Amino acid sequence: MSNAKRETNVWERISKLWFMVGKMLLDGVRDPEKVADVLQTIVDLKVYLKQLFVGEVITFGDKRVVIYELIKNATFQKMFGDLDEKCQDWKDDEEILTFAGQNREKLGPNANFFKRADGFVVLVYLDRVGQPYVHYVSPLSHGLTWSAEYRYRVFSPQQ
Repeated sequence: MSNAKRETNVWERISKLWFMVGKMLLDGVRDPEKVADVLQTIVDLKVYLKQLFVGEVITFGDKRVVIYELIKNATFQKMFGDLDEKCQDWKDDEEILTFAGQNREKLGPNANFFKRADGFVVLVYLDRVGQPYVHYVSPLSHGLTWSAEYRYRVFSPQQ
């Protein structure tokens, strides 16, 4: 499906939903206060990550791995807080590097973030010959804000 067609379908869908909500409000089917509350949550929503490789199943052992890209400047806590409850942590650096070595083509050109079970975030880069390596390990609580312009990737194993 082309981007133009997908974009048209999205705008068409938004338009239909917009008119449907308006009609339900006018007909008294929906409580205006509740509708306003729901719409406000959409406006207030802070999304830091966008899923990459949608529709492609990436596995590691018995786990499915979902890959995200940072789209809004965020700290580690905000980034990883954006993930749902199905997310699991990586066991250790060995597990992370094994996955990264088997999936080099999925790694981004800048930092790739993996959250370990011990509360630390591992930053993985590729060296000049394309081998992944641990560049840095930081506590999840570290307050540095990472810039979305560098399109950092977050790797999340799922149940």
